[in-house]
Amino acid sequence: MPELPIKKYDEPVLRNKARPVKKINRALLSLLDDMWETMRAAEGVGLAATQVGVLQRVVVIDVGEDPIELINPVIVGRAGEEEGIEACLSVPGLMGEVERSERVTVKALDRRGKTFWLDAEGLLARVVQHELDHLDGVVFVDRASSLTKIEPPPRFRVVFMGTSDFSVPSLRALARHHEVVAVITRPDRPVGRRKIMTPPPVKEVAEQLGLCVLQPQDCRSPEFRDELAGLEPEILVVVSFGQILPKGVLEVTPWGAVNVHASLLPKYRGAAPIQHAIMNGEERTGVTLMKMVGRLDAGDIILQAAVPIGANDTYGTLEKKLAHVGAKVLLRGLERMVKEDFAPLPQAEERATFAPSLDRSDERVQWQEPAVQIERKIRALYPEPGAYVSWQGRRLKLWQTRVVESPTALPPGQVVDVTDEGPVVMCGQDALILERVQVSGGKPMDGASFSRGYRIQPGDSLI
Repeated sequence: MPELPIKKYDEPVLRNKARPVKKINRALLSLLDDMWETMRAAEGVGLAATQVGVLQRVVVIDVGEDPIELINPVIVGRAGEEEGIEACLSVPGLMGEVERSERVTVKALDRRGKTFWLDAEGLLARVVQHELDHLDGVVFVDRASSLTKIEPPPRFRVVFMGTSDFSVPSLRALARHHEVVAVITRPDRPVGRRKIMTPPPVKEVAEQLGLCVLQPQDCRSPEFRDELAGLEPEILVVVSFGQILPKGVLEVTPWGAVNVHASLLPKYRGAAPIQHAIMNGEERTGVTLMKMVGRLDAGDIILQAAVPIGANDTYGTLEKKLAHVGAKVLLRGLERMVKEDFAPLPQAEERATFAPSLDRSDERVQWQEPAVQIERKIRALYPEPGAYVSWQGRRLKLWQTRVVESPTALPPGQVVDVTDEGPVVMCGQDALILERVQVSGGKPMDGASFSRGYRIQPGDSLI
C-alpha cells in the first residue's frame, strides 16, 4: 500500500467539494487502504480523500479507539458547542481555536456498502467535523478564531536499528522529525524455494528515504562498536532489530538506547509478545518505549500506550496497529526526553511475564484443547507461520475458524458436520468451523470449497 502525497493548504483541490461515492469497488477499497497508510505514516488522526487529491466523499479516522471508515458521511444530529485546538496534515505548522458541536451523529456507509450510524463526542466528534469539512472544501483555518504557529520540537541525532515491518513506521516517523545519521539492519537473506537474496523491509524503506544503511554481520564485535561511535549519535533507537545488543553498544551514545516493545511491560517480555497476547485471550495490549539495559526488556519505562485487541484481530492486523501506535509513542517519548520532561518508571519485577519465540511445535493444533483456545492460536499465527493439522497424510493450514457449540461428544479432531461455511470439527470443548484452509501444495480456499473438493464427510478425522 503506497503512501499518497498530502495536499497542502494552497492547492486548489482542497477547495473543491467531493462527490458522493456511487459504487464500492476494488478501486475504492484500494483508496481506503492507501489513505490508512498515508494518515498513519503522517501521524494523523483523520484524513479525507480530498486531502490526497481524490474528490470522493471518503474519510478514515483513528483517535486511538476502533479505526473508522466513513463513505458518503452526513451529519444528521448535533448537540452542544465547544471551542478546542485543531491542527491539520494539510496545514503544517499551524494550530487554531475552532468552535465545533460537542456531539454529532453521522450516517454513512462502511466498506461493505452497509449503512450505519456513528454517535461521536469529544475528540472523535471534533475529528469527524474537521474531516467532513474537508469533503465540502472547507479547511479548519477558515473557522479558526485564532491561529498559532507550532514550534518544532528539538531534534536528536539518531542511529536507528530495526529489521522487520514492525520497525518501518517508527523509522519513517524518525526521519521526519529527527536527524537519522544511519540505519542499521540485518543482512539480506535468502527467501523462498529459489533462495532469492532479499533485503529486510527496513533497508528498502531507508534507501527510499535516502538514508545511510549498514548491515553488520556481528553487532557484538568491537569493530561494530567503533563504527557506531564514529557516527557520533546522541541516542540509539531500536525497534524489532532481532539481535540482543551488548552493554558496550547500548552505552555508545550520551542518551543511551531506547526500544519500542509491542506489549505493556512488564507483561510479555520477549520476542513474541503479540502472538502470546492473542493466544492468552488478552482484551488489550499496547506499546512501551523503554530505556534499554543488559537484561531482556527490563529497562525503565519512558511512555506507554494501550491498544484493544479485537475479537477478529490476527497477528498481522494487531502488529500493524501496534507498529503505528509505536511510532507515535516513540516521537512523544523522544520529545519528552529531549526536553528532559520525563521521569522513567522502573518496571515491577513481580508482575513480569514472558513471551518467548514460538517454535514448530507451537504451530500444530491439538484438538483436545478447547475450541476457543485453538481459535486464538490460529489468529495468533496468521498470516505466518500458520497453524496446521494433518489430514490424510497432508499438512492442512488453518487460516480462519469460528467457535460453535457442539451438543455431541465425539472424539476431538472428528468432523461433526459439514455446513455451507465449511466442516465442523470437534475439539476438547465445543467445535470449530473451518472457514478458510490451505492443503499443502495448494492455494488457500474457503471451507465450503474444501468440503466439496475433498469430499469431507461427518466422521472424517483430522489429527
